[in-house]
Amino acid sequence: MRPVTGNEIRTRFLEHFASREHLVLPSAPLVPRGDPSTLFISAGMQPLQPYYLGLSKPPAPRLATVQKCFRAVDIDEVGDRTHTTMFEMMGNFAPTGAYFKETAIPLAWELVHEKFKLPVNRLRVTVHPTDAEALQLWTEKIGIPADRIHQMESNWWGLGRGPCGPDSEIFYDLGREVGCGLPDCWPDHCDRYLEIWNLVFPQFDQQEDGTLVPLPRPAIDTGSGLERTAAALQGVQDVFTTDLYAPIIGFVREHSARDELRSERIVTDHLRAMTFIIGDGVVPSNEGRGYVLRRVIRRALVHARKLEMKRPLADAVAITTGLFGEPYPELKQQTAAIAEVIRGESERFQKTLEQGMEQFEKVASRGSKIVSGADAFRLHDTFGFPFELTRELARDRGLDIDEEGFKSEMAAQRERSRRAMPHQWALVKDLPKSEFTGYTELTTESKVVGIRKGGGPADVASEGEAIEVFLDRTPFYAESGGQVGDTGTITTESGRLRVEDTQKPADGVIAHLGAVVTGELRVGEAATAAVDAPRRRQIARHHSATHLLHKALREVLGDHVQQKGSWVGPEHTTFDIPLNRAITDKELERVNRRVMEKVREALPFHESHKPYKDAVAQGAMHLFDEKYGDVVRVVCFGDWTCELCGGTHVASTADIGPAVIVSESSIGSGLRRIDMVVGEAADDLIWRERRLLSELARSFNTGPEHLPERVESLRGQLKDAERRLKALSEQLRSARVKGQGGNGLVIKKGKVPFVTETVEASTPDELAAYADRYLEMVESGVVTVVAGDQFVIKVSKDLTPEYNAARLASLLGKGGGQAHLARGKLDVPAAEAFERLERELS
Repeated sequence: MRPVTGNEIRTRFLEHFASREHLVLPSAPLVPRGDPSTLFISAGMQPLQPYYLGLSKPPAPRLATVQKCFRAVDIDEVGDRTHTTMFEMMGNFAPTGAYFKETAIPLAWELVHEKFKLPVNRLRVTVHPTDAEALQLWTEKIGIPADRIHQMESNWWGLGRGPCGPDSEIFYDLGREVGCGLPDCWPDHCDRYLEIWNLVFPQFDQQEDGTLVPLPRPAIDTGSGLERTAAALQGVQDVFTTDLYAPIIGFVREHSARDELRSERIVTDHLRAMTFIIGDGVVPSNEGRGYVLRRVIRRALVHARKLEMKRPLADAVAITTGLFGEPYPELKQQTAAIAEVIRGESERFQKTLEQGMEQFEKVASRGSKIVSGADAFRLHDTFGFPFELTRELARDRGLDIDEEGFKSEMAAQRERSRRAMPHQWALVKDLPKSEFTGYTELTTESKVVGIRKGGGPADVASEGEAIEVFLDRTPFYAESGGQVGDTGTITTESGRLRVEDTQKPADGVIAHLGAVVTGELRVGEAATAAVDAPRRRQIARHHSATHLLHKALREVLGDHVQQKGSWVGPEHTTFDIPLNRAITDKELERVNRRVMEKVREALPFHESHKPYKDAVAQGAMHLFDEKYGDVVRVVCFGDWTCELCGGTHVASTADIGPAVIVSESSIGSGLRRIDMVVGEAADDLIWRERRLLSELARSFNTGPEHLPERVESLRGQLKDAERRLKALSEQLRSARVKGQGGNGLVIKKGKVPFVTETVEASTPDELAAYADRYLEMVESGVVTVVAGDQFVIKVSKDLTPEYNAARLASLLGKGGGQAHLARGKLDVPAAEAFERLERELS
C-alpha cells in the first residue's frame, strides 16, 4: 500500500471536517488584509481573528482551512529535521463557541487514528496540568492509556492579557534512534516526538492583575502542520524527505558539487518560501515584507554558494510551482514572473557581494586576528553582507569571528526596533518637510535639515552608518502610487551618502535612506542631491507605459476594467485588474499593439492641477479606493488618456520606446496581473530572446521561422529512439539478472531474504529498474542496488510494515522515499554500505 501524498492529506483533512458540518474556506494570501501589525500570515487562525474578536460575523459557526503561513522568526532554525519558514497549517475552528473540547478532541482523534491509521503506540498526548476536563476526555472518552498522556506547563496559550486558555497537543513518535535513546523520554525534552496537532481552548479572559475570568463562549482554534503530518504518514524522519519537499531538495542535490545537509535544507525551504511570497505579490525591497523576502532569497544564495550549486535558484521555481499546482493553480500560472523576480534579485545580490567584499577586505587588512561582532554587524546591516558569508571568508583567512558580539548587536537592533515601533507614528509630525523638485530636475542644490539613525534624531553620521536624511529641497521621488523610490547620492563638503531608497513617512516628508560611504554628514551642511538618472528614466518610461496600458485594456476588455494596483520599477512594471478569467493571447496582442500605436504617435505629456471633483467629472481615470486631496494632479498623454497621478513621466510617449507584455497571470480570486517591460529593458529582452532563437535555429540547422516544425520532428524521432532504447535496456537488464540467477546471484538469508548488488546504470530510473528485476527473483525480501554513489532500495509490499525503505536508506547516506522504494546518495563506499545493511537485516 503506497503512502498517502501531501496533496491527499490536505484533501482528506478538509473532507473530514466538511462532512462534519464545517465550511471549508480557501487559504488567505500570505500578506495580511487589514492587519498592519504583522508582515505575513503566520498561523491558520490569523485571517479569522475578526470572527474571534467579534468584529465581524463568520460565514458559518464551524470553519476549516489549510492556510499558507510564513514565520521569519524561525529562519535561523531552518536546517534541522522539522523547522521551516513557509508551511501549510491545517485547522478547524469554532470562533463563536459552536463546540468545545468535548467535540474538538474526538474530531482530531478520529482523523489521526481512525482515518489516517496512525497507531496508538506511536502517539503521545500532552495537556496542561490544570485541564482536568481535557485529561478526562482523552482517558475516558477516547481511551488513551494514562501512561501516554503527559501534563506540561507549556500547554498554555495566551498573550498576557485577553483571551487565553490551555491547549492539548498530539505527538508522533519517530523512534528511539532519532532522539536521546532513553526508553522513558517525553515530548518536553526529546526530538523523537514530532508535534502533529495542537488543539487550543481559549476559555478565559485574563485580566490586568492576572485573574482568569471564564469567557461566556469558549472557542476552538486548532493547527496541524501539513508537512509534519506528512512525515508521520509517509514514515520518514524529517519533513524534507516527504513528497512536499523531495523534488526540490532533489534538484538542489543534483546540481550541487558539495554535500552539506543543512545548506541543502535551507536552500530547499527558502525556495518554497520565496516562491509563495512572490506569488502573493511581494517583491524584494529594503523594508517591510520586501526586506524579509530579500533576506530569504539572499540567504538561499549564500547557502547555494556553499554547496557550489551550478544551476540558478530561478531554475527551481517551475519544480516548486508544479508541486503545488493542484491546491494553488494561481501559483503555477505565475512561474515565469516569479523566476524573473528571483533572477533579478540574484543579479543585484552579486553587486552587493562585490561591495561587501571590498568592505570585508578593509576589516581583514587591519591585522587583527578576530573579526569583531560590531564589524560583522556593520557588514550585515549597512552593506547587506550575510553573516554566514563573513564567517566563511574569515575562516578562509584564518580569522576568528566574534559570533556572540554579532548576536548582541542583532539583539540590540531588535530591541531598538521594538522600542521605536510604538512611537514611530507619533514622531512623524516632528520630521522636517521637503520641497520636491524632481518633476523638472534630477540634481538639486539643497541643505541637510535632519538626520535619523538608530530610531532617533542625530546631528552627525559617520562612514558605514545606515541613516535617514532629510533635505529642504530634493529631486528624489519617494515611493508612492506604485512607483518605487529613487536612488542616487547626496554629497556634502564632508561626506557622501549612497541613497538606496526614498520613502514618504507623511505628506510632504521625504526620507532618503542609505549608508554613508565616505566621510560624514552633518545637519546644516549644504548638499547636492543627485538622482540616479538612467534608473529614473527607466522608471518614468515604465510609469508612462502603465497609463497607456490601462487605457488600452479598457478599450479591448471594456470600461469595467479598473486598476487595482501596480508596481513600477526600472526593470519592469506590473498592472493588476479585476477579471474572473484569463486574458487570451489574441486580446493581449491587441492591447500590446494599441500601446505601441500610441508610442509611435508621440503623444505629448501635459499636466494640470484641478479640484478633485472637476477632474473626475471630466473623465480622468482614478483608483476608487485611493484617498485624494482636494486638489489633484492630472497627467495626460495627448487627448487619449488622462489619470490622477503624482508619479514621474516621459515628455512624450515616443520616449517610452519598445513595449512588450511579458506575461499575464492570476494573483488571486478574480484578479489578474500583467507584467510589461519597456525601453532599455524591452531592448534587452528582445535581443536576448532573438539571440536565443537564432542560436537554437543554428544548432538545429534550420531558419528561425522553421524552428517549431524542426523541433516537433526531432521530438518524434527522440521518442521513437527512447522507446527502442528502453526496450533494449530492459532486455539487457533481464538477461543479466536472469544470468546471475543461475550463476552467482547471492540471495542472503537474514531476518528476511535480501540482495545487495553493484550494477552499471546511467540514470536513477535504470537503477530502479535493476532493483525491480532483482525483487522479481527474490519475490519477498529487500533489494539494494548501487551504481557509483547512487543507491536504490526496494522492499516487497508484504514486508513494508516492518522494513521501511526510507528508514533503511538513512543507514546508507542521504536519501528518502516511500515505504517500498527509496533512493539516495551513499556517504560511504558501497562495501561498507552493504555491511551496514547486512547488520540491520541479519
